[in-house]
Amino acid sequence: MRMTPIRVLAARAAMIIVMATAVASGSVTAPAPAPAHAVMPAEPGSLPASRLDSLGSLVDTAVTGYLADDRIPGAAVTVVAGGRTVLSKGYGVADVGRRTPVDPDRTGFFLGSLAKLFTAQAASQLVADGRVDPGADVNDSLRAVTVPDTYPGRPVTLHHLLTHTAGFDSDLVGRTKVRPEDVEPLAESLTVRRPPRVRPPGVVAAYDNYGYALAGQLVAEVSGRSFPAYIDEHVFKPQGMTRSTLAQPQPDAVAARLARGYRPDGSTGWVENRGQYGAWTPSGPGAVSTAADMGRWMTGRLAGASAADRLMRQVRYRQDPRSPGLGYGFEEWRRGGRTGWFKDGDISGFHSNLLLVPDRGVGVFVVFNGDGTDGRAGWNGKELIHRIVDALVPAGPVSAPAPAVDAAVDSYTGTYRPARVSRTGLMAVEGLVSAVTVERDGGSGLRTVGLSADPDRPEQRWSALGGGLFRERDAGGGTLAFTGDGLLVASATPSTAYERLAWHQSPALHAGLLLFGLGVLALGVIAFPATALLRRSRGRTGHPPGARAARALAATTGLAAVAFATALAAVVADGNRMMEMVPLGSALLTTVTVLGTVLVVLTPGLVAGALAAWLRGWWSLPGRLVFGCTAAAALATAVMLVHYHLVSAPLTRLTA
Repeated sequence: MRMTPIRVLAARAAMIIVMATAVASGSVTAPAPAPAHAVMPAEPGSLPASRLDSLGSLVDTAVTGYLADDRIPGAAVTVVAGGRTVLSKGYGVADVGRRTPVDPDRTGFFLGSLAKLFTAQAASQLVADGRVDPGADVNDSLRAVTVPDTYPGRPVTLHHLLTHTAGFDSDLVGRTKVRPEDVEPLAESLTVRRPPRVRPPGVVAAYDNYGYALAGQLVAEVSGRSFPAYIDEHVFKPQGMTRSTLAQPQPDAVAARLARGYRPDGSTGWVENRGQYGAWTPSGPGAVSTAADMGRWMTGRLAGASAADRLMRQVRYRQDPRSPGLGYGFEEWRRGGRTGWFKDGDISGFHSNLLLVPDRGVGVFVVFNGDGTDGRAGWNGKELIHRIVDALVPAGPVSAPAPAVDAAVDSYTGTYRPARVSRTGLMAVEGLVSAVTVERDGGSGLRTVGLSADPDRPEQRWSALGGGLFRERDAGGGTLAFTGDGLLVASATPSTAYERLAWHQSPALHAGLLLFGLGVLALGVIAFPATALLRRSRGRTGHPPGARAARALAATTGLAAVAFATALAAVVADGNRMMEMVPLGSALLTTVTVLGTVLVVLTPGLVAGALAAWLRGWWSLPGRLVFGCTAAAALATAVMLVHYHLVSAPLTRLTA
């Protein structure tokens, strides 16, 4: 499964919630890396020997640096070239407690969304064999699961599922399990946990885990085999991938050598992450492989000339004709004049990246069994792949278009939100902290904040090429394209477009309303009881029962606001822990939504109290103004809580 990089979410969410909380309130020792285990390089294939000679040193230096600097327990790297594995190494430890060294041949890593490649391969095989029409309604092939006819005449097809364009909403809350024995059947989960369709299919690319899980169910129903069994027989065994599996629980031989995933804890230790299992295995949970097996898979795909391989490695959907597109399972990759096919995978405690450069016969797989400081492991894998490819396949001359003057540059500025952000579930709150801002930079340039996955480059600057196309000025030659229907398309993320927001949808505006609301309500915890005590101490006549009840309600609502802000701050305080908590579900997340519901339920009483205060002349003018401001704060808070679904499910359904 893939989520927004946790360092980005945590940093932005912590900034918002810690500010709100400030207003509202007031291990294991890290082992030294184990010696790397290496597989002796095979025949060098078509690459010059000089490049292969330096490859081991480059990878050793880079990976040991990542493990030490970012506090990651272990890693494995496999590089294939010329039809052979030319490097396969393990680094650090697979199990912190036992100090088990990572072995690229035997250590199993959870792959997360890399499992989508196996799903795409299986589905493509059925298409190539003529058993599935990729353009037909998936309901023609499904029996145990049915896709609602939300958009009559526009059915969801297998093509849509494999290109992230089916139009399902995104919701990963509570989708994973601690134990494989607790995983429910795939068909059951797809029915009970089905998110609504929120846009017509084939319109916008929005990264879709449910869509891939549904594609896996289609494979199972058409083939007559369970999905893990089909993958084992038709994907793993033909490549000799004997230590790879999608079965939950795993076979004993695989389970005995599983790596454990970790996040940093304190200043020197780690804590083990949980939640790598789940029913939606075709999209990521539960998928396990070794670095050596992934090398075999890459070699097979690079050598493959089958119809299934061609389906996977051809652009099947492109959000903008000038930008990289999507194959089945893969994202198109461009860098320094080279092209390839990329996929990454992130699941609690594990981060993997895979790249194929078919025209050079090169494939690279990198995996870490730790989140790293501030969630850096995911980016480290991408950076290492770039370094390896740069060393093995140097960039050729690139004829970059000359900068142009774009008179419409101001029309592209504004705020954009990833299309994958949920519209109907708790993960809608991601929209509060994952927006991208686009500002004018000079004559025809742009500056973006929040788009880069590189933690060291939060800002990016772009030069206009004309017609709404921009090229990054100083790193990698990435592009931005602005479409006529208000979408931003970034070359780094072809599986998710960004939708332009109107001013009233601005996350900055919403965050301000939420901060204002929580802050004012929290002040009432002290202000209203203190005012009542002061009146009594001065012997003043008491207010009517209704006025006293209104003040008590305001104080109670303030207490709920303080509790809500504190609970939400606890959720976002550790981004790595949040990545485990959200898909696994937790009592703390439930507490947040329950407290949000309490705030929403109490709000009508405050509004009624404010109206009564003016109609019946309760308190002095300043007193009525203060209470009116408190009611307005409660109303602003309630609107934001409902909008971002920070309330319990029954209330969400009532307001949908």
